[in-house]
Amino acid sequence: MSFLGVEPIEVLRFEPVPDEVAYLSLGMSRRPMTAAADVVMATDGPRAELMLHVRESHRPYPDVWRHVAILAAAPAVEGVVYTVGMTVDLGQPIAAGSRCTGGVVVESAVAAINTSGGSVAVLQVQPATSTELAWSRVHGTTALREQWAAQEIDLLDLGRGAMNLG
Repeated sequence: MSFLGVEPIEVLRFEPVPDEVAYLSLGMSRRPMTAAADVVMATDGPRAELMLHVRESHRPYPDVWRHVAILAAAPAVEGVVYTVGMTVDLGQPIAAGSRCTGGVVVESAVAAINTSGGSVAVLQVQPATSTELAWSRVHGTTALREQWAAQEIDLLDLGRGAMNLG
C-alpha cells in the first residue's frame, strides 16, 4: 500500500496454523521512528515492524491487511513511535464486521531482526474494542491485559465483544 510521500508498505500474510493468520508489515522499519515533536529525524531511533494475529475460522477478514498498513505508515506520516504497552485506535473497525478498533502494542514471539541499519523489533498488536481502549486509558494496558487473561478473552477473534467491565 502506498501513502503520499511515504515509501510503499507491504503486508505479508502467513498461516502459522489452520484458521489462524498473521499479518506482518514490511517497510515500516526502513527509517528509525521519530516522534512528531522532534525537530530532527532520528538516525538511531527504534525500528520496528507490526504483526497482527487473527483467527479466521468463523469469518474471513479480507481487508484487515489495509489497517495493518495504515498502522505501519503512522511513524512516517504522523510521527508515531511505537512502544510496548501503548494503545492505538483507528477510530474504525480493524476489519469489516470487527468490533475491534485498535489494540495494545506488545512484544511478539518473533525475535528482533538484526539488519545493517540496526535491530528491528517485531511488535504485536493485540486487538481491542473501543470500550476496552477507553478502559485502558483509566486503568492502564497492564490491567487490561490482566482482565483479558482473567476473562479468557480470545484475542485472535476480531468478531468478539468487549470484555466484561463490571
